Amino acid sequence: LALGTSPAAQAQGRFAFVVGNDAYDGLEPLKKAVNDARSIAASLRKIGFEVTLGENLTRRNFVAKFGEFENRIQPGDYAFLFYSGHGVELEGANYLIPVDLPKVAANQQSVLKDEGISTDNLIQRLKARGTRAQVLVLDACRENPFRDTKGRSVGGRRGLAPIQAPGGVFVIYSAGVGEAALDRLSDNDADPNSVFTRRFIPLLENANMPLVAVAKETRAKVKSLAGTIGQIQSPAYYDEVDGDLFLARLGGNFSTPAPPIVLPPAPVAPPITRIDPVPPPPPVVANVQPAARSGLIFADSDRRHLTRDELVRLSPEQLRLARNEIYARRGRFFRDATLAAHFARFSWYKPFAWDVPLNPVEKANINLIQSMER
Repeated sequence: LALGTSPAAQAQGRFAFVVGNDAYDGLEPLKKAVNDARSIAASLRKIGFEVTLGENLTRRNFVAKFGEFENRIQPGDYAFLFYSGHGVELEGANYLIPVDLPKVAANQQSVLKDEGISTDNLIQRLKARGTRAQVLVLDACRENPFRDTKGRSVGGRRGLAPIQAPGGVFVIYSAGVGEAALDRLSDNDADPNSVFTRRFIPLLENANMPLVAVAKETRAKVKSLAGTIGQIQSPAYYDEVDGDLFLARLGGNFSTPAPPIVLPPAPVAPPITRIDPVPPPPPVVANVQPAARSGLIFADSDRRHLTRDELVRLSPEQLRLARNEIYARRGRFFRDATLAAHFARFSWYKPFAWDVPLNPVEKANINLIQSMER
């Protein structure tokens, strides 16, 4: 039995939000962030993403454009975010800097928190939309733009903090922790893109490379290129996505194809020596025992309509678990301690919100299960 990509999986959307900020009002301007954003946007369109591009965005424009992008996301879609510009780490959180943010002093951290763009907030907002996977590429690992001549600053000296990414999120930084990303190799460097982007794009467009391999190869190539001028730049990545993602594969086939399932040959029945009437075989219904690894009663209840014949064989407690595992798979918190403890045993359960979006199939299955529980 060979399992292929279902029509539902092929319908999943791919959306990208790409920003490049060069022209800062109160901070040191950058030279190649806008070029990087344009190049990434072109690359993503080539491999089938619908791109929302922003250049030199003020905070108001950033929020407005992200809102437009966010509203296009439906449950099960893939989201890609690319940001090139100034960024800063503050108390373990990362903030992207709009072009109209003024330079703040060391005693003005609250201004940065209020006016900067929190990467954690962007991730959680997309998670709440029910994204199947998110990819964040942050080329903001430069020197702290708020550091003054006396060495005081808001946030860390350079670079961004590692993200504690929830499930389904893949993050790539243009440099490692404590490293600065290079815009160019020298003042005579004519390449329109930064050191990171010029090495990242060709790999991103390779349909045969999963995202983990793209991240590793990008790190090796950037590290080698930076080393030619005696600099250290080693892009870091954080992978919380189950399976492999092939972003450059068209037709929605992002994940690794499932291997063929080879069933053993059926045993040969002994010859029938009796003439007693043979009773008809029992109806074939789905196995209702939870899978050993996932603990799910119905592992596909997010993409297949369940039937009453399947549910009628479940106990009241199994019905309750089958209904709540739909919410759990979406990352819902549970106030019921029994449910919380049950799902916490499984590695796929990564709660992040009380209210989680459901697709039409999930809603229909919950309604059917509830009708059986009455």
